[in-house]
Amino acid sequence: MTRTTSLTLALLMLTALLPAAAQESGGLRLHGGTSNTLATLEKIQANQGCPLSSTSVTVGVNKAFGTGSAANQTLSTSGAKSTSGCRPLVSAQVAVGANLALGGGSQAGQSINVQGQQGLLATDTFTRGYNASVGAGSAATQRIQNITGR
Repeated sequence: MTRTTSLTLALLMLTALLPAAAQESGGLRLHGGTSNTLATLEKIQANQGCPLSSTSVTVGVNKAFGTGSAANQTLSTSGAKSTSGCRPLVSAQVAVGANLALGGGSQAGQSINVQGQQGLLATDTFTRGYNASVGAGSAATQRIQNITGR
């Protein structure tokens, strides 16, 4: 059981870090003609004093291993909203969860809610979940919500 948990944690950490690394090493693709390029440059210049990027990573691991055991987990992350109307140019949001009910008659429940700010030029969201119920009479329920707003 420890090996399964370690593998799950390693997989979750890897998937959570990839979008953040891509955001920092990626770039803005300028498509089309001069009008799109000028509109993009205007947005960048208008964003003076605002953060260039915003990254939020929420990872939850919930497990009920013993016979008849129960485990419940609720995670919530909310991105800070600026009162000055300032938005980052690029926003990345990750919500990942693993929920395991691995004992006879065990119950595992997980709820992850993430709400963040939309980027001015680009917004990347990454949502993944692993939900497993193994054993007679075991039950696993999972809900992952990843929302961006202005």
